[in-house]
Amino acid sequence: MSNKAHDHVHRLIFSMSRAEKRYFTLFAKRHAQAGQSNHQRLFDAISAMEVYDEQVLLERFKQAAFTHRFAITKRRLYEMILRSLDAFHAEGSLDARIHRGLHQVRILYDRSLYEDAAKLLHGLRRLARQHDRQPALFAVLEWERRLAERDNYAHVDQEQLERLSAELNDLRAEQQELDELWTLKSRLFFTLYRKGRARDEGMRKSIADLLAAEPLKDVSKAHTSKARFLHHHIHSAAAFATDDLVACHSHLEANRILLEQDRDRFDQEPVLVLSVLSNLAFVCVALGRYTDALKHLHAFRTAPEVWNMPQNEDLDLKLFSTSYSLELDMYTRLGQCDRAMALVPAVERGLSSYAERLGPIRRAGFHYQLAYLHLMAGQPDAALRWTNRLLDGLSAEESNELATAGKLLYLVVLYEAGKKDLLAYALRNTERFLKARGAMHRSEPLFMGLMRALLRAHDSVQERQVLVDFRDAMSTLANGPVGGNVLDQFNALAWADAKLSDRPFALVVQEGALRQDQAA
Repeated sequence: MSNKAHDHVHRLIFSMSRAEKRYFTLFAKRHAQAGQSNHQRLFDAISAMEVYDEQVLLERFKQAAFTHRFAITKRRLYEMILRSLDAFHAEGSLDARIHRGLHQVRILYDRSLYEDAAKLLHGLRRLARQHDRQPALFAVLEWERRLAERDNYAHVDQEQLERLSAELNDLRAEQQELDELWTLKSRLFFTLYRKGRARDEGMRKSIADLLAAEPLKDVSKAHTSKARFLHHHIHSAAAFATDDLVACHSHLEANRILLEQDRDRFDQEPVLVLSVLSNLAFVCVALGRYTDALKHLHAFRTAPEVWNMPQNEDLDLKLFSTSYSLELDMYTRLGQCDRAMALVPAVERGLSSYAERLGPIRRAGFHYQLAYLHLMAGQPDAALRWTNRLLDGLSAEESNELATAGKLLYLVVLYEAGKKDLLAYALRNTERFLKARGAMHRSEPLFMGLMRALLRAHDSVQERQVLVDFRDAMSTLANGPVGGNVLDQFNALAWADAKLSDRPFALVVQEGALRQDQAA
């Protein structure tokens, strides 16, 4: 039987830092009552387990009375751990400080210490406004209105009541704007994560219609810094999806500046800083601005220190997944296989260490990058192992674009590995997949036609002509109005050129990257 339904205490304990575990020991001693030392014993036993095994625990503590109602014991231990974490992090976040301050306001109010409560509320208002915490501002305003009502409104005048009413209206407008922007962002990103970048005019029109929404028309009318951030965030993603990388870079740069200028409004959300810097690095790579990309990558890696981010496993996961993914992408685009290969051991260790916490899309992205890298490095057998891992671990529902790219790369890898019998089968499988998926980008029929023709070719002369025809057609498509992203994941033009000129794939990619860098 799976332990998934029973190991919630184990998962929580394993998420704790050493400092948090030490604090729990002190917390448990401080709150110990008769019989409650069992919590510490059970905590230590579970903490020592790499894999949770309830039967081992029950056997170990079979003489203890708490095993008779073990589910209740675990629940109480879980609650005690959460209380200790709450106490440990009481000063660790702005939201925790505001929440505690509001609780203190209630304590003062219940003791009729109204002036003290009002003074504390004034400080909480200033803190919440400084960081654009609209929900907290609503809570502060609610207490201010309760203070205004006391003694039949004897302590306020008409002007103060009008001020409270105006503030409520302003807060509602701010929150409504943020809610609408969040909804627009979620609609856009949900589509992009499932379908990938715009593949046809229909998707481009859908994105254009979304951008026509009132909150996205004029950033200068945004009520708050966070609304301005969301405005640029949505526009940058839409521009990326529609191949307007210059506009994407412009909006990302606007957000980078905004984060620096209004740092006090974002210092509790470090993930935003990491997101903007990593996206800037990625877009600079796509634009051929490799010097700028390295600058942003360096800023990404030093951001935790610069922004004083709390060290935890979530941060470590983000740093691993993003920085290594960016470096792999950069070096493969540059054709620098040696530098990319030097990263492989660290990437493999990270994939093993973080396992399921990476999520299927991020994990599959690494598998694709490693397969592509080994193909470029002339190691098709290793590339085949990685494409198999990719296709085994990702469904089209999770990421249509990545699943499609993986299947097309698999065809190339099979061809390079000389496995033509498997290639014929994989071609039929991929054709069924593309047909079931619906509309195809024009590059996909070209690619499928290439593979079918290569299978039918009887000699090197026919193979060469097939590759020439494919290169010419793909070049025309890539330079067309909706073809800007057809070479992003797999540089099919460089691969075809490498086959035609009998040169290493990586060398042809290097030459193309040099030309792009000079043009940029």
